Amino acid sequence: MTAPARPLGWDQLLTETRALLADAGARGMTLRVFGSAGVRMHCPPSDDSLSQQRRSPKDIDLVCRREDRRHLRELFAARGYEVDRDLLVAMEGRRYLFRNPSSGIDVDVWVDDLEFCHTIEVRDRLLLEDPTLPLEDMLLSKLQIVDLTPNDRLDIRCMLDTHEVVPGSAEREEIDATHIARVLGRDWGFWRTATANLTATVSDEATSPRAATRAALLLDNVEEQPKSLRWKVRARVGERVQWWQDVDLPRDTY
Repeated sequence: MTAPARPLGWDQLLTETRALLADAGARGMTLRVFGSAGVRMHCPPSDDSLSQQRRSPKDIDLVCRREDRRHLRELFAARGYEVDRDLLVAMEGRRYLFRNPSSGIDVDVWVDDLEFCHTIEVRDRLLLEDPTLPLEDMLLSKLQIVDLTPNDRLDIRCMLDTHEVVPGSAEREEIDATHIARVLGRDWGFWRTATANLTATVSDEATSPRAATRAALLLDNVEEQPKSLRWKVRARVGERVQWWQDVDLPRDTY
C-alpha cells in the first residue's frame, strides 16, 4: 500500500476520528473511541499533556456493537479504507483492521469486548452518551498490558495526571475507582497485571506527584474491594500458571 507523503499529525488523526464517528452516527451505528486518540478527545488537559511529552500519533482505536458489524465495511469503504482480510478471518469477526492507502491511517475496530492480555467487557458501556469509552475503560485498556511500552506508561500517567480518582463517581471527567475495583475483583489474572502496573506507576520517577497519589488511591480501592469466588480460586494457583492471554497480534495494535 502507498505510504503517506508526511508523518501523521494529531490534527489529521483526530479530524478523521470525528468524521468516522459522524458517518457512523448518520448510519445509526454506535462507535466509541479509546486509546490515545480517545484520551485526547476526552479532555483538553490530556491533549496538552501528551503534546508536551511528544506522544506521537499511531492509529485510531474504536469499538462497536456486534449488531453494527453488518454496516462496518460499508462505512470504511465509503471513506477509502481497505479491510485486512487475513485478520478478519483470524479473529472471526471479533476485530477488524482498516487501512487507508491515501492518508496512511490505520483503524482498529473491536466488537463488544477488548481482547488483549486480558478481556475487558465494554458492550454495556457503549451506550453512554460520549464519543469515547468511559475513562475507566480507557485506563483499564492500558493497565491490562503485561509488557508496557514507554507510550503505554505515558498514557497511564497522563490519564491519572489530568483526571480525579473518585470512588463511585458518575462524572464524565472523573475516574470511578469503584468500577475499576469491581472489574479487577472478578478476575485474579487481570488484578495481578493491573495492580503491578499501578504500583510501577506510583514508583516511576516520571510520574507526577498528583498522578502517583491517584494511582495509590486506585490501589487502595482495589485492595478493599470484595473478591469473587472465581478470583479466590484462581489466586490459590497464583503465578505457577500464566495469568494472561497470549496476544497473537502485532504488539503495536494496543
